[in-house]
Amino acid sequence: MIASLLVIPLTLLGMQQQDSIAARMAGRVTPELATLVQQLSVAASARGLPVDPLIQKAIEGSAKGVPGERVAAAVRWVAMQLDTSAAALREGGVATDTLVIAAGEFAISAGLSNHDITALARTGASASSLTVGLRVAGTLAAMGVPSAENIGLISTKLRSGQPADDLLLVPANVQAEIARGATPAQAAAGLERAAAAQARRGPPPVHPTHPPHPPAPAHP
Repeated sequence: MIASLLVIPLTLLGMQQQDSIAARMAGRVTPELATLVQQLSVAASARGLPVDPLIQKAIEGSAKGVPGERVAAAVRWVAMQLDTSAAALREGGVATDTLVIAAGEFAISAGLSNHDITALARTGASASSLTVGLRVAGTLAAMGVPSAENIGLISTKLRSGQPADDLLLVPANVQAEIARGATPAQAAAGLERAAAAQARRGPPPVHPTHPPHPPAPAHP
């Protein structure tokens, strides 16, 4: 009886999700592709995976005029990468949520491996910081930074507890070093050394502020 009672809300949830996905893709992808994305999305959601990357890939490919079969293959590939991301994060001891998994998929699609994702997960960073770190690592991979230097730099940043705003500046800092003549690997390695040195020194000391002197009394 309990099992039969659970089937109804779960079925309704799946139908509502399919309706929502169909609405987002209406008029933007072919009916065949929309059906595929719906099927993959429902299955992904049941495994705790995000569905937005699947929908976005389908819409993006269709908007660019890519043949339907190629878009379908790309969507299936994204579904596999989402599974890979989730497994790699679990291997690193992270209780995954959809935002972190999507960030891991982004990094994998940019050229990082499941081992790289696990290494970043093992830094002990918070879920929000890890999400940003994974996306920054993916951006660095797309810029040509090799995996070793990439993961070394982002791991150091995450372990030092750098705020998200600082992490988001890393690609621009790497680009600035490249503009000065460094290779992507050299740029990332140099920034990693600087970050490690800063972590050893700790945050700059905060000097106490003294209240202003009271004004001198007026002369009679």
